[in-house]
Amino acid sequence: MSSAPLPSTARKNIEAIAQMEQQLHGRRSRAEKASDRIARFFGSLGFVAAHVVVFAAWIASNVHVVPGVPAFDPYPFPFLGFLVGIEFIFLTTFVLINQNLQSKRQEQWGHLTLQICLLTEQEVTKTMQMLHLICRHLKLEGAAADHEAIDLAQATQVTELVAEIEKAREASEEPGDPPPA
Repeated sequence: MSSAPLPSTARKNIEAIAQMEQQLHGRRSRAEKASDRIARFFGSLGFVAAHVVVFAAWIASNVHVVPGVPAFDPYPFPFLGFLVGIEFIFLTTFVLINQNLQSKRQEQWGHLTLQICLLTEQEVTKTMQMLHLICRHLKLEGAAADHEAIDLAQATQVTELVAEIEKAREASEEPGDPPPA
């Protein structure tokens, strides 16, 4: 199955998105970049493998499997537990920093998406209005009198739309239900 080449507009869009991603990526602070790399390492098989090796060596050293090495943290390995606890604190901190960065990036993309959707809605509304005028000019009465088309040619009032959505959400909630997230 051969696929058709991408249209040039699609290529331009891909390039624009890649450029925006690079700009967002480049704006990160040094600390954010470092925490991103650390969080990526924490989520890798290399991290798991390093832990398997270190834990195996630690346990082997402390249960007298390795000859000539005195037990420095005998069973139940309290010092190992202490180190793992500290590591967990740092691990969760780096993961939270990374999640905050991802959330910020999602918020930026969401804002861009909203702006584009609003612009698209305005363009479509204007196109509908122009088509309506053309139909009237050409005396295409059936098309010019289409109530749904006339309704769609009206500008969408975003604040009223949000208010209606909120009313519908509140009406669909049963008393005592927690509000949707």
